[in-house]
Amino acid sequence: MKKRWIPVLAAALLLFTLAACSAPEAPQTTPAPADVPAAEEASAAPDGEEAGSDAKEAVPDGEEAVPDGEEAATENAEMAVHFTTIAFDGTTVNESILSEASVTMINFFEPWCPPCIAELPELQKLYENYADKGFNLIGVYSTVEGTADVLADAGVGYPVLLYVPPFDVYQTGYVPTTVFLDAAGNQLGETVVGSRSYEEWEEIVKGLLG
Repeated sequence: MKKRWIPVLAAALLLFTLAACSAPEAPQTTPAPADVPAAEEASAAPDGEEAGSDAKEAVPDGEEAVPDGEEAATENAEMAVHFTTIAFDGTTVNESILSEASVTMINFFEPWCPPCIAELPELQKLYENYADKGFNLIGVYSTVEGTADVLADAGVGYPVLLYVPPFDVYQTGYVPTTVFLDAAGNQLGETVVGSRSYEEWEEIVKGLLG
């Protein structure tokens, strides 16, 4: 009887492995690419702490589970955010980028997260279709290694920024995590944990744009 459970357990383990991965197994401190010379400096936190070093897990498509403390993070995120960081193309970017659109979608992703990678083409399509309608999309990452390849493969053309401590207010402990902000940096709606299809993202964006 016990042997009958072996294939079932093996299948369950495989499905879990494909749907989620843990941050401690992924590189967290790697050299910045040559085309982003100031990346390491921008990501440095006070007292030797590493920006974005909190343990994060990838979540399966469509999951809503959020660890304890997200309610407090969402409440704090209602206040306007201030940040200065480096875009993947090497330019310096601050919170003024939010004023360029009435709704800005910030998608926190990592190159080691399968659900994150899978939805990047959908996000690019969303950006292309709504960029002229008061919408902007920003990707935020903290793991440098592998990011260039992931962005190139997905054909990402929207701004992608290096994670800095001011973004901590939006952390849920999982990636992908997505928030929507108005032109003043105030959060709109709920924090979305997990990847979504193009149609699901489009419905949210349309609702926020009115």
